[in-house]
Amino acid sequence: MIRAELVASAAVVVAALVSAATDKPQVYRNEEFGITLSVSKELLLCPTPNDEHDHGPVLLLGTTKTNDCSDIASHRSIDVFASFNEIEDTKTLPKFLKSECTGAFKGKCLPAPPHLDIDGMRSAAARVNHSDGWIDILVVTQAGKPDPLFDASVPSINYDLHLHTRPEHLEKDLRVFRSVLETIRLSPAP
Repeated sequence: MIRAELVASAAVVVAALVSAATDKPQVYRNEEFGITLSVSKELLLCPTPNDEHDHGPVLLLGTTKTNDCSDIASHRSIDVFASFNEIEDTKTLPKFLKSECTGAFKGKCLPAPPHLDIDGMRSAAARVNHSDGWIDILVVTQAGKPDPLFDASVPSINYDLHLHTRPEHLEKDLRVFRSVLETIRLSPAP
């Protein structure tokens, strides 16, 4: 009888450990750019392709298929992209935001929805509407020890966080995006 109770107790403990391990969220880390993000269950963390440099996480919304990661332009997503602040066009937050709207997203910077910022960091936000119905919501910030060879008065790393979505998913996806903005940690090495 005691042996049966021990086996039953051991089975319960193992089941609890397995359940706890599968309930634990994935954590994305990038030491080079100081990015740490706990990935919620409503997001799919795309693997970084072997032939590409890891500039930050790509997270898909509304899918669990990793093969969808090869075509993020056709899927709702949240993307974090970090790069070194080395050119005049992205030197300050206003310049960086304008460069992202007009360059990377090929549109006009429109006012962003409210409450889009990163805790404890100066940031700027905008919205870009595309003729095909897609919407990009951009949040940019800067961090890191200034590079005196470029400009000793500006942070050395630019961070572009953006939501790519459609009008029918905008409100739901904005809630997830705000959660990412609230939980992401950006702390590049000094």
